[in-house]
Amino acid sequence: MPVLRFRVERLRKLTGLELEDLEEALFRLKCETEVSDDGEYIEVEVNPDRPDMYIGEGVARAVKGLLGREAGWKPPRVVDSGLALRVEEVPQRPYIAAAVVYNVNVDDVFLEELIQFQEKLHDTLGRRRIKAAIGFHDLEKLPSKQLYYRVAPLDTVFTPLDYPSPMKFSEFMLVDERGEKYGSISVDRERGSHPFLYSGDTIIAAPPVVNSDVTRVEPGTRSLFIDVTGTNPKVVAQTLDIIVTALGEREGAYIGKVRLEGNTPWSETPLLTEKRITVNLEDATKWLGVRLTSDEAAKLLESMRFKVERARDDELEVLVPPFRVDVMGPVDLYEDMAIAIGYDKIVSGWPGKRHGGEILWEHRVARAVRELAVGLSFTEVMQLMLTSPHYVESAGFKPVAVEVLNPVQVEYSVLRPSILVTLLQAAAFNQHRRKPIKLFEVGHVVYLEEGEPRDELRAGFIVLDEEASFEDVQAPVYSILEILGVRFKAEPGRHPMLMEGRTSTLKIEGEVLGWIGEVRPEVLEAYGLEYPVAASEISLEVLGRWKSRT
Repeated sequence: MPVLRFRVERLRKLTGLELEDLEEALFRLKCETEVSDDGEYIEVEVNPDRPDMYIGEGVARAVKGLLGREAGWKPPRVVDSGLALRVEEVPQRPYIAAAVVYNVNVDDVFLEELIQFQEKLHDTLGRRRIKAAIGFHDLEKLPSKQLYYRVAPLDTVFTPLDYPSPMKFSEFMLVDERGEKYGSISVDRERGSHPFLYSGDTIIAAPPVVNSDVTRVEPGTRSLFIDVTGTNPKVVAQTLDIIVTALGEREGAYIGKVRLEGNTPWSETPLLTEKRITVNLEDATKWLGVRLTSDEAAKLLESMRFKVERARDDELEVLVPPFRVDVMGPVDLYEDMAIAIGYDKIVSGWPGKRHGGEILWEHRVARAVRELAVGLSFTEVMQLMLTSPHYVESAGFKPVAVEVLNPVQVEYSVLRPSILVTLLQAAAFNQHRRKPIKLFEVGHVVYLEEGEPRDELRAGFIVLDEEASFEDVQAPVYSILEILGVRFKAEPGRHPMLMEGRTSTLKIEGEVLGWIGEVRPEVLEAYGLEYPVAASEISLEVLGRWKSRT
């Protein structure tokens, strides 16, 4: 979890609390603290779902609300900054949002914390600057009120931050640690270009790598121009909202909107996006174990800095401020209500009724299938649900595949829509071993059904041999179903991975139970399989539902 380092004296001034009381309040907000030996600094381990607390102003806002010194959310003062940002086509990093915060009044202590705030947001929300990267600029040093975001050649000359003279960006990437670390994120090697942010004709940033020294922020800077660039528009907008609402907490500070033009989804930023959520008091009681009146619930939510717009006997209309990007629905509000009450004050007790646990029928069936498959000389494999889009497309499942938005690796970016997708990968890895190779797997698949993702437990069986055929997998699958007492019917069928005319569909009372067939030659080739494979896929959910009725 992110660890922030604050000066004790600064937090004392912001919160009005002595150190012991401050530590207790932070503990209630799910933070761990440790004070330096000299008592000058306090390290605060903040939950990663609270990026609004990565700066002293955000910490003070949360603490003062929890202790009842302030309540609710009051939107900051917002004016037109007079700045215009023209966004051109930047394929490798297409999104940019910008804002101004006036009267920030930077000193040495605050500058130290501002840089920490920037880097912690980079590492968490920004995914080490890939999704979002932040630039802070001295507003009064901007050469022009007209800004441009565009790509330019790698040999473009500018003055990087902390450098006394101009140099080519391509040179900077070679000689500076920041260039080496972040230079490759948004470089287009094929076109030899990189994104740059201009103020008039002057470059003020090469996001996400470095700002220009022209707009350096230093002690004495009064107002800030802020840019956030990235690859995800939601994260870019949220990051800017968190920053400006935190800096807007400084005494006398207020926010300036920037007009956006061109290739952008927004006409002006920051968006300061608020969210409305309805809290049902009966549901809150079930989650918390505490019965609350609407006035009591409203007071708790306001102490966590939410705004309660309407309170009725049975529900509340809650306005979630822009900096609480972690709040997705009512359950998140119930958690904050519990924090406001204090977990130590919620009396524990036994539920009114006791219910014994019971294994789902589909899992009972899965256990039986495993035992029978092993008895029929199949070897069980257990694999990840994530797989490569190459295999999914080769298997003919691309239209129903569910992709991961932020995969760690491209090779594992799609959830398998069929158990055979990963089972054939195991067969390819073992195909040169002694034959026949008989493998089975029991696990979940995820696929799109009427546009919505569907999760299903299935079993898959394959037989790989020099002359594997339909009957090699039909016999063991039929044996398993007959031992389980399943009354099924087989009829000619179709499956994306199996050969037409050599595939049958199994049904129970008209519902599709599964498929048996021979794998198509083009699928074998895509997987690198050199031998024929017979395969079967069975829905254990359908089988479990049928068994539970018999």
